[in-house]
Amino acid sequence: MVLHKVLKYVVLGLCVMAGLFFIYTMYVGDDAIAANENGMQSVTISPMMILTYVTMFIAVALVVIFLVKNLSGNPEKLKSAGIAIGLAVIIMGVSYAFSNGEDAALFNILVDTGDDPLTSGESKVIGASIITFYIVGFLAVASVVWAGVSKSLKK
Repeated sequence: MVLHKVLKYVVLGLCVMAGLFFIYTMYVGDDAIAANENGMQSVTISPMMILTYVTMFIAVALVVIFLVKNLSGNPEKLKSAGIAIGLAVIIMGVSYAFSNGEDAALFNILVDTGDDPLTSGESKVIGASIITFYIVGFLAVASVVWAGVSKSLKK
Protein backbone atom coordinates (compact mmCIF):
# COMPACT_ATOMS: atom_id res chain seq x y z
CA MET A 1 0.00 0.00 0.00
CA VAL A 2 2.90 2.34 0.75
CA LEU A 3 4.42 1.66 -2.67
CA HIS A 4 1.12 2.60 -4.31
CA LYS A 5 1.07 5.97 -2.52
CA VAL A 6 4.70 6.68 -3.37
CA LEU A 7 4.19 5.81 -7.03
CA LYS A 8 1.03 7.92 -7.12
CA TYR A 9 2.98 10.97 -5.94
CA VAL A 10 5.88 10.24 -8.30
CA VAL A 11 3.46 10.09 -11.23
CA LEU A 12 1.76 13.27 -10.05
CA GLY A 13 5.13 15.04 -9.85
CA LEU A 14 6.14 13.88 -13.31
CA CYS A 15 2.79 15.03 -14.71
CA VAL A 16 3.18 18.47 -13.14
CA MET A 17 6.71 18.78 -14.54
CA ALA A 18 5.52 17.72 -18.00
CA GLY A 19 2.68 20.22 -17.82
CA LEU A 20 5.03 23.04 -16.88
CA PHE A 21 7.43 22.16 -19.70
CA PHE A 22 4.50 22.04 -22.12
CA ILE A 23 3.19 25.45 -21.01
CA TYR A 24 6.68 26.94 -21.33
CA THR A 25 7.08 25.44 -24.80
CA MET A 26 3.77 26.89 -25.89
CA TYR A 27 4.79 30.26 -24.43
CA VAL A 28 8.08 30.55 -26.33
CA GLY A 29 6.52 29.30 -29.57
CA ASP A 30 7.59 27.05 -32.40
CA ASP A 31 9.58 29.66 -34.28
CA ALA A 32 11.98 30.31 -31.40
CA ILE A 33 12.53 26.60 -30.89
CA ALA A 34 13.03 25.89 -34.60
CA ALA A 35 15.49 28.77 -34.95
CA ASN A 36 17.15 27.72 -31.67
CA GLU A 37 17.22 31.35 -30.52
CA ASN A 38 19.19 31.74 -27.29
CA GLY A 39 19.48 27.98 -26.98
CA MET A 40 15.71 27.49 -26.82
CA GLN A 41 15.97 23.85 -27.89
CA SER A 42 18.18 22.99 -24.94
CA VAL A 43 15.89 24.90 -22.58
CA THR A 44 12.59 23.44 -23.80
CA ILE A 45 13.17 20.20 -25.66
CA SER A 46 16.00 18.69 -23.62
CA PRO A 47 14.12 18.70 -20.29
CA MET A 48 11.13 17.06 -21.97
CA MET A 49 13.37 14.38 -23.43
CA ILE A 50 15.01 13.76 -20.05
CA LEU A 51 11.58 13.55 -18.44
CA THR A 52 10.53 11.07 -21.11
CA TYR A 53 13.62 8.93 -20.52
CA VAL A 54 13.08 8.95 -16.74
CA THR A 55 9.41 8.03 -17.11
CA MET A 56 10.20 5.27 -19.57
CA PHE A 57 12.94 3.89 -17.31
CA ILE A 58 10.59 3.87 -14.30
CA ALA A 59 7.83 2.15 -16.29
CA VAL A 60 10.13 -0.52 -17.73
CA ALA A 61 11.80 -1.14 -14.36
CA LEU A 62 8.44 -1.60 -12.65
CA VAL A 63 7.19 -3.92 -15.38
CA VAL A 64 10.33 -6.06 -15.12
CA ILE A 65 10.22 -6.12 -11.29
CA PHE A 66 6.58 -7.16 -11.11
CA LEU A 67 6.99 -9.60 -13.99
CA VAL A 68 9.85 -11.39 -12.24
CA LYS A 69 7.96 -11.28 -8.94
CA ASN A 70 4.82 -12.82 -10.42
CA LEU A 71 6.59 -15.40 -12.60
CA SER A 72 9.07 -16.60 -9.99
CA GLY A 73 6.37 -18.12 -7.81
CA ASN A 74 4.54 -19.98 -10.55
CA PRO A 75 6.43 -22.33 -12.89
CA GLU A 76 3.37 -22.84 -15.12
CA LYS A 77 3.14 -19.09 -15.80
CA LEU A 78 6.89 -19.01 -16.41
CA LYS A 79 6.55 -21.77 -19.01
CA SER A 80 3.67 -19.92 -20.73
CA ALA A 81 5.65 -16.67 -20.77
CA GLY A 82 8.68 -18.48 -22.23
CA ILE A 83 6.56 -19.97 -25.00
CA ALA A 84 5.03 -16.56 -25.81
CA ILE A 85 8.44 -14.88 -25.92
CA GLY A 86 9.81 -17.71 -28.09
CA LEU A 87 6.92 -17.36 -30.54
CA ALA A 88 7.45 -13.59 -30.71
CA VAL A 89 11.16 -14.09 -31.47
CA ILE A 90 10.30 -16.66 -34.16
CA ILE A 91 7.77 -14.29 -35.77
CA MET A 92 10.32 -11.47 -35.78
CA GLY A 93 12.98 -13.76 -37.24
CA VAL A 94 10.68 -14.93 -40.02
CA SER A 95 9.70 -11.32 -40.73
CA TYR A 96 13.34 -10.27 -40.95
CA ALA A 97 14.08 -13.18 -43.28
CA PHE A 98 11.26 -12.18 -45.63
CA SER A 99 12.17 -8.49 -45.62
CA ASN A 100 14.14 -7.58 -48.74
CA GLY A 101 15.77 -4.32 -47.65
CA GLU A 102 13.79 -2.21 -50.07
CA ASP A 103 10.60 -2.07 -48.01
CA ALA A 104 11.15 1.48 -46.81
CA ALA A 105 11.91 3.08 -50.19
CA LEU A 106 8.64 5.00 -49.92
CA PHE A 107 9.67 6.05 -46.41
CA ASN A 108 12.81 7.73 -47.82
CA ILE A 109 10.66 9.80 -50.16
CA LEU A 110 8.18 10.86 -47.47
CA VAL A 111 10.67 11.83 -44.77
CA ASP A 112 13.11 14.67 -45.35
CA THR A 113 15.14 14.89 -42.16
CA GLY A 114 18.24 16.32 -43.76
CA ASP A 115 20.15 13.24 -42.64
CA ASP A 116 21.59 10.57 -44.86
CA PRO A 117 19.00 8.34 -46.52
CA LEU A 118 18.16 5.04 -44.90
CA THR A 119 20.64 2.27 -45.37
CA SER A 120 19.61 -1.13 -46.66
CA GLY A 121 19.86 -2.57 -43.14
CA GLU A 122 17.64 0.12 -41.67
CA SER A 123 15.15 -0.39 -44.47
CA LYS A 124 15.20 -4.14 -43.81
CA VAL A 125 14.42 -3.59 -40.12
CA ILE A 126 11.53 -1.28 -41.02
CA GLY A 127 10.23 -3.84 -43.50
CA ALA A 128 10.56 -6.60 -40.91
CA SER A 129 8.58 -4.49 -38.45
CA ILE A 130 5.81 -4.00 -40.99
CA ILE A 131 5.71 -7.72 -41.81
CA THR A 132 5.67 -8.54 -38.07
CA PHE A 133 2.71 -6.19 -37.65
CA TYR A 134 0.84 -7.95 -40.46
CA ILE A 135 1.55 -11.42 -39.07
CA VAL A 136 0.50 -10.50 -35.54
CA GLY A 137 -2.60 -8.71 -36.85
CA PHE A 138 -3.57 -11.74 -38.93
CA LEU A 139 -3.04 -14.05 -35.94
CA ALA A 140 -5.19 -11.80 -33.73
CA VAL A 141 -8.05 -11.73 -36.24
CA ALA A 142 -7.73 -15.47 -36.86
CA SER A 143 -7.88 -16.22 -33.12
CA VAL A 144 -11.02 -14.10 -32.72
CA VAL A 145 -12.67 -15.86 -35.68
CA TRP A 146 -11.56 -19.26 -34.37
CA ALA A 147 -12.99 -18.52 -30.91
CA GLY A 148 -16.30 -17.41 -32.43
CA VAL A 149 -16.59 -20.41 -34.75
CA SER A 150 -15.64 -22.94 -32.08
CA LYS A 151 -18.07 -21.37 -29.60
CA SER A 152 -20.92 -21.47 -32.10
CA LEU A 153 -20.16 -25.10 -33.03
CA LYS A 154 -20.25 -26.19 -29.38
CA LYS A 155 -23.79 -24.86 -28.94
